[in-house]
Amino acid sequence: MGWEEIRQEIESSKADVFGISSSFTPYHQEALEIARIIKEWDRRKVIIMGGAHVSSTPETVLQNPLIDYVVLGEGEIRLPLLLEQIEAGKKKGLEAIDGIGYRLNGEISVNPLRQFIPDLDTLPFPSRELFDPDRYRMKKKRSTMIITSRGCPHGCAYCSSHLVMGASFRTRSPKNIVKEMTECQNRYGIEIFDIEDDNFTFDRERARQLMALILATFGEGRLELSAMNGISFASLDGELLQSMKKAGFKTVNLSFVSVDSSIKERMGRPEGMTGFDQILKSAEQCGLHVVAYGIFGMPGQRMGEMVDTLIYLMGKRVLIGPSVYYPTPGTPLFERCKNDGILPSHPSQWRSTAFPIQTKEFDRLDLLTLFRLTRLINFIKGKMDEKEFDEGMTWKELSQVLKERKAGFKLERPYPLSPALCGKGDAVRWGDLLLLFFTQRAFFSLKKDPKGSMLAMEEQSSKRVLDYFFERAWRRPVLKSRHE
Repeated sequence: MGWEEIRQEIESSKADVFGISSSFTPYHQEALEIARIIKEWDRRKVIIMGGAHVSSTPETVLQNPLIDYVVLGEGEIRLPLLLEQIEAGKKKGLEAIDGIGYRLNGEISVNPLRQFIPDLDTLPFPSRELFDPDRYRMKKKRSTMIITSRGCPHGCAYCSSHLVMGASFRTRSPKNIVKEMTECQNRYGIEIFDIEDDNFTFDRERARQLMALILATFGEGRLELSAMNGISFASLDGELLQSMKKAGFKTVNLSFVSVDSSIKERMGRPEGMTGFDQILKSAEQCGLHVVAYGIFGMPGQRMGEMVDTLIYLMGKRVLIGPSVYYPTPGTPLFERCKNDGILPSHPSQWRSTAFPIQTKEFDRLDLLTLFRLTRLINFIKGKMDEKEFDEGMTWKELSQVLKERKAGFKLERPYPLSPALCGKGDAVRWGDLLLLFFTQRAFFSLKKDPKGSMLAMEEQSSKRVLDYFFERAWRRPVLKSRHE
């Protein structure tokens, strides 16, 4: 929605109290803008703010006069208790509610977060009737998110999930989860479920039981499941992967982080390479595709280590997920960024799309080049999936094939694009750009000249990243992203 449409929704709601989620620090200004619109319309309206950003820095949020109350952690119990106090016009009983913040006699008070909901089965299912189910689709099928557990004991240095859901792993019973899924299918025709847990497979046996019950209830191939928030490969085995496949998983998203075990250990992720390779083998045996996520741009990483991670995953049958690190308040890595003086000046610049962190080891251009390299490798993997290229070709062999297909290619500036490289029309101009990447060792984008012809324009790239990559990857084979 645009701001004016949001304003119209606010004014037509007839609400007395507004709850605003501020889940990500870089976008907190947008949450405050909504609060400003509400108060500009009617100063008497009450604004309660929650979310991960609020849980990490509640006092700072309450310093803004637009915000009347904050809720830390889980809100299902705290928010109704707070609303009862607001409706009664009382502030005296607020100190009895843990995990809320407020102003009393001009002073900011934040009650410490002491407890999390122990029995998740007692919570009602989300009120999906308030939404249009046709607005949430994947592959034209109705989809929804579902949470089957809360909390993660790992304590990774870059992750803030513990601030909202705690470090204690709490689960819903498989029966309760399947009951919600059955309601989703019967009432709303939902066929796709994305499990958004922080650590879905932490309890391997419990995950196995859930997959077995889903299979027994809905049958094989009736639902499609995913866990796009990511799964730790350390908590997987071949038996569980097989169960996930039968229950409806087609792809598993694995958190790989880095090829450097010392980086993983410092970040609280001490998983070994052997375990990852075994999980890839097991996933392939049971017909599951894999997306493997590497994290780039954390303080303490080296440019060479990040490129090596990319090259390692290039040689595996995975699609590579590039996760650009962004600093999150309340985490050890955020404190390191602050202490090292490498935080950008404004929180809006902390988002991953801004490539926020620069150190002595890497800068933003290095990270942007790594990101583009990842996309390019995935593109080549996709062409191998489509049999445009043979699987296992090295970069040297790919370069030679492109040159043979495009004999007489002239490197004139600006570079004109041929009508075709591997076929006809605009759709195959990728071949020209790929050949330019090999010959010029730089990235290019497309642009039309005044006459309407397409030109390839060189983009700024990190020479040291590309030089290191070509040196290390030139004779390395590239594997496709999927198995047969």
